[in-house]
Amino acid sequence: MNQFSLLLIYFLILLTMMIINLKQSLAVYLSNECSTTTMFASNSQYQTNLNTLFQDLRSNANRYGYHNATVGVGTNDVVYGNFLCRGDQSNSNCQDCVTEITVTVLPIIYCPNRKVATIWYDECMVRYSNESFFGTWAEDPGWGESNGQNVTGNVSQFMHIAKNMLVNITSQAAGGGSDIKYATGAVQYSSSDTVYGLVQCTPDLSYYDCKKCLVDMIATFPSCKGSRLFWTSCNARFEINHFFDGNVNVTGTVPLSLPPQPPPTTPSPQPPPIRNSTGPMIISRSGKNKTSTNKAIAIAVVLALLGAGLFAITFYFIIRRCKSKKIDDDTHETEDLITRESLLYTMATLETATNGFSNENKLGQGGFGSVYKGTLPNGEEVAVKRLSRSSHQGAQEFKNEILLVAQLHHKNLSRLLGFALNQKENLLVYEYVPNKSLDNFVFDPAKQGQLRWRLRYKIIQGIAKGMLYLHQDSGLKIIHRDLKASNILLDAKMNPKIADFGLARMFDYDKSRSSTSRVVGTYGYMSPEYATRGIYSTKSDVYSYGILILEIISGKINSAFPEESYGETLVIYAWKLWQEGKSLEFVDASIRDSCSRHEVMRCVQLGLLCVQKAVEARPTMATVVLTLESNTITLPVPREPGFFNKTIIGDSDIGNDIIIVHSSNDVSVSEIEPR
Repeated sequence: MNQFSLLLIYFLILLTMMIINLKQSLAVYLSNECSTTTMFASNSQYQTNLNTLFQDLRSNANRYGYHNATVGVGTNDVVYGNFLCRGDQSNSNCQDCVTEITVTVLPIIYCPNRKVATIWYDECMVRYSNESFFGTWAEDPGWGESNGQNVTGNVSQFMHIAKNMLVNITSQAAGGGSDIKYATGAVQYSSSDTVYGLVQCTPDLSYYDCKKCLVDMIATFPSCKGSRLFWTSCNARFEINHFFDGNVNVTGTVPLSLPPQPPPTTPSPQPPPIRNSTGPMIISRSGKNKTSTNKAIAIAVVLALLGAGLFAITFYFIIRRCKSKKIDDDTHETEDLITRESLLYTMATLETATNGFSNENKLGQGGFGSVYKGTLPNGEEVAVKRLSRSSHQGAQEFKNEILLVAQLHHKNLSRLLGFALNQKENLLVYEYVPNKSLDNFVFDPAKQGQLRWRLRYKIIQGIAKGMLYLHQDSGLKIIHRDLKASNILLDAKMNPKIADFGLARMFDYDKSRSSTSRVVGTYGYMSPEYATRGIYSTKSDVYSYGILILEIISGKINSAFPEESYGETLVIYAWKLWQEGKSLEFVDASIRDSCSRHEVMRCVQLGLLCVQKAVEARPTMATVVLTLESNTITLPVPREPGFFNKTIIGDSDIGNDIIIVHSSNDVSVSEIEPR
């Protein structure tokens, strides 16, 4: 390295340090948490992936208040990361905060060479890890701070008012959808004092998980005039000053005599360490105005230094341009790197991993191709889905699986690791699950006994949470369109994972339904409005989920239900037993004597609610999840299910005969079109 290069590097380090010191007046650093045991080597693949992740977060911070991304596939070098900006921040403020953290603070100052880190600023939070954390709430690591001001007067009364105000706005935050889960509130404590509050969750959380995270957090607040707590998935704060941007309705004066707050029914989680400070936690609105001159001076100095630095850097790279490589920082190319190139495997790698796609490695076969078990060079076990060019899954379905599933991260979704292409076939690489699919257990008389009721209930809940993530919490609003038992995989702990997104469709959030002239799916799981008119929505998936519930409870498959005394389909059988008050007879005989009758009856009722013919009468997946998590929610009486007393063949709701083509092994190749 020549002398000029050394001087340039030295200058850039000094410039970086000066910028950080000056920008402290522009952004408010709070705390950080870095792994002390998990490290990566400089210039390693993990560092390369982390830099790519940071670039992606920065490029999205000027458009969204929340974003997550994954870089790397199938190795120990995969990096998962996200940012969350405070709900009242502008896009430019959000990008400034995320940029400061990802360019200097995390990689250089606070957490160098750490594989796991979280850093909190007043304006935003950035988190990354070598393990996926999307879609699950966590309180550790956590951080908290008190403003150090003691409450004068009735302390318990003040805290009761503050906490109740925060709890009251948690539902608004939790129901905020996939774009933002943020809410503010205020309550008048006395004639002269008002308590202001703010709550927020990462939008990848479900309604239930967001609310639970916030409620558990609020219960741990210490007694003082203002505090804030940060967990990795949610945060909350209250103050006697209006500390957030934007107006808020102030609730009327609270009566001075309040009943004591009832103790929690479950042990409250321990709060993170609370740090007392001598003054307010952030500059107030008036305080911000007082610092405007300092900000202007800081900006001027920073710009001058950046100008000098840019001149030196430009001169250096002009000299070295013949050896330098042009890098396009365009946002779309960054996204393409993450969603495509970082997912690419070679055919040779997968052929070796599957032992040449030998029959000994074959896990199963469906209408779209065969699935093989493979072992990558690093020892990781994978499932390789081999799609021939002649299969029913065409280019659009293949593209769907890559572009959609690569962006989805939830514990109840099958994780796409990558793909490979050549002229003859396409390959998809998924995480390997040892217990194969749900249909191998629930419909097999020899294995049904292994699925005790507790395990079946866990599977029912897990599928619901995965579907809620697709419909509401993923940020994409995805309709699966082919939810069935063979598309539910079971991992080593029998946790369900929804798979096969070849037929999935992404929805705009302002649309409630769509239609298609090409109806594809599996007969027996398709909703009436989709099978007969091509209309699909989230309620189409709800219908399929209802079929799954009934199958899991009964151990019988809907599309091949034998003609018993009640006749035609599993749905009709369940409906007539429900009407006659004999639903216990519907339950699989292998668990009938050991199951919780109350839970089973609620699940039968919930399944029948999901398969109602009237689309608007079916519950949303958010309601389904809440129902399964609580025994106190009263369920409505189910109405007539879809396809009741009619067969789909030759009986279209639009007056046309319809043709259904499906394979003998009940895979996703059904097509319906007018003749």
